[in-house]
Amino acid sequence: MRRGTNRLVIVLAVVAVSLVLNCFHLVSFPDNIGLPVGQSRSFDLYVSLPVKARLLTGTGVKLNKTWLTEKPVRLNSGPSFTLETADPGRFEVELLLFGVPCRRISVEAKEPDIVIPGGHAIGVLLACEGIIVVGYDKILEAGGTFSPAKDAGILPGDILLEANGTVLLKVADLIQAVEEAGQENKTLALILKRGTETKQIDLRPVETNKKTFRIGLYVREGASGVGTLSFYDPDRGCFGALGHIVTDEDTGAPLVVRDGSIVKAFISSINAGARGQPGEKVGVFLPEANILGPITANTHYGIFGVLKEPLQNPHFPAGVPVAMAGEVYPGPAKIYTVLEQDKIESFDAEIERVISQYSPTDKGLVLRITDEKLIDRAGGIIQGMSGSPIIQDGKLAGVVTHVFVNDPSRGFGILAEWMLEKGRSVLKGAAGPP
Repeated sequence: MRRGTNRLVIVLAVVAVSLVLNCFHLVSFPDNIGLPVGQSRSFDLYVSLPVKARLLTGTGVKLNKTWLTEKPVRLNSGPSFTLETADPGRFEVELLLFGVPCRRISVEAKEPDIVIPGGHAIGVLLACEGIIVVGYDKILEAGGTFSPAKDAGILPGDILLEANGTVLLKVADLIQAVEEAGQENKTLALILKRGTETKQIDLRPVETNKKTFRIGLYVREGASGVGTLSFYDPDRGCFGALGHIVTDEDTGAPLVVRDGSIVKAFISSINAGARGQPGEKVGVFLPEANILGPITANTHYGIFGVLKEPLQNPHFPAGVPVAMAGEVYPGPAKIYTVLEQDKIESFDAEIERVISQYSPTDKGLVLRITDEKLIDRAGGIIQGMSGSPIIQDGKLAGVVTHVFVNDPSRGFGILAEWMLEKGRSVLKGAAGPP
């Protein structure tokens, strides 16, 4: 009797766990889906229980190649199902479990966006909000060395905004404020930003043996470096580049843009990468003569702004469609980047993995370089290659973002759909050249 009871308990427990897992996967399914008009897209549901679906609003939606109506039909006859739309528009689909409505999905069908892929080498010039603290400078005194700023609690990565009421835009502004406070034997009141918190720290400058005053800090005004332009959005005259956020090279803190621009760059040499040692592009750029456009936003999905003139790419004079996230698949692709002067070249690659996602993230795929020419010349993905467009089946599938330090032939990329979407959201209302 007890053995039979134990078996029943085990069976009920297995059923309960299965039910909970099925409900969890069903509730976790995205409530917004984008589809290219006239194309089928497959979705994994990971639900073994019978789920039905019905159309609440709109017409022209196919479920598993059958027109969907208000009458509920079986959704999951296997591990996945397909949706297809015939016309542009927004549709509402409801999912039912045991006849009970449990999930509502908004389906947007749209024509693909057309962009001009990049690949162009650019110089990135950023002036941040305030002055970045990058480290401590030790001041020598009879009793040893010390840093007044460190003792006062200032940390690397802090952004100094004001000194005794003076807004700090350049390092020279801080030097002058420190010197004035020291000469007048006054406390230096620093307003700084740490993450989302703003606070005031007071300290006294120290006179050195050279009769100048210091507070024991190393600071920087902004950042500059070489990267790659990702795409140009002709509908809005806007650009996206890098595919990742720009941070301070010493502290890793994201830079809050006060002013910035991208400029045309020429690649003078390549330092090839190796296992454990990322390579880099060495570039030359002249900010005054070759400004392409201002940088408006520095985000986890890249930097964005408006170009002064429409972008030209000899490989794609008419532009290419942007692949939706669900269209990108493991398989062959090409990347476009500059290794010499300003010549954009194409190189073979393989998308090894597409990370399943229905909403924006900054890591969407894993890429492996298969082109021996690129391996021989650069060792694989190198610094300065961030932003290089990834083309698959004639569409902009993604953008190179990071290299795997222990395997420079491989790296991460961001899906192009999410990068374009982010760019349009942060540049809403901006307009560039027609």
